Amino acid sequence: MTDTAALPSPTDRPESTAPGLLRRRTLGAGALAAVLMALGGCAAMNQITVDVASFGTWPAGRAPGSFAFERLLSQAQGSVEQLRLEAAARAALGRAGFQPAASAVVADVLVQVGAREGRIVDPWTDFNWGWRVGGWRGFGPAWPHRGGSFGWSIGGAWPVDATRDYREVALQLLDRATRQPLVEVHVRYEARMVSDNVLPALYEAALQGFPNLPAGERRVTVALTPAPTPTPEAAPAASPAASK
Repeated sequence: MTDTAALPSPTDRPESTAPGLLRRRTLGAGALAAVLMALGGCAAMNQITVDVASFGTWPAGRAPGSFAFERLLSQAQGSVEQLRLEAAARAALGRAGFQPAASAVVADVLVQVGAREGRIVDPWTDFNWGWRVGGWRGFGPAWPHRGGSFGWSIGGAWPVDATRDYREVALQLLDRATRQPLVEVHVRYEARMVSDNVLPALYEAALQGFPNLPAGERRVTVALTPAPTPTPEAAPAASPAASK
């Protein structure tokens, strides 16, 4: 004889709520992981790594001194873009030990700045070969059927960035009295998206280690800093080419 009192009713079985509880816990864990990944991504963007190329050597024993910007003919009007470049370079020059001169005629050093930007398109993005065809190269039938698709698809990955933006800045320091070029630096940064917010970091990378700037090319990692507010500089110097 079966003791029906010992058998739990369907509403009393704890197993009936287990799947729902498991799903809720899984979703909660997934949401937490997503938040942590997002925070990790934000933290990773606190710094960038750029390519730097330096030319010339700062004279041994010479102090940084005072500086003034010198504009080429195409920069003479002082556009918003030019003011933004000069503001970013001014902050980096100050950290390197330079001080703004009262005017260009009394500056120890004249500073020329420039920048350019563009987009690089990956020519192999739509070329179905190699690692990109792992889904339908190999043994067995192609996706979505089961089996096969071994070989090249293992460890391969689809391209993520079909295009990449780049931003380049240049900085040249000249002796005002002799107009002798002292140091020239170029900095390049590439990423999927590049904004003007990286300008201060690019000029910071250009002068990192001043006055001991290694000649040639190198990789530099710098922290991202808030962009300074562009402010017009009184009577910037005009280059000889611009004054003719």
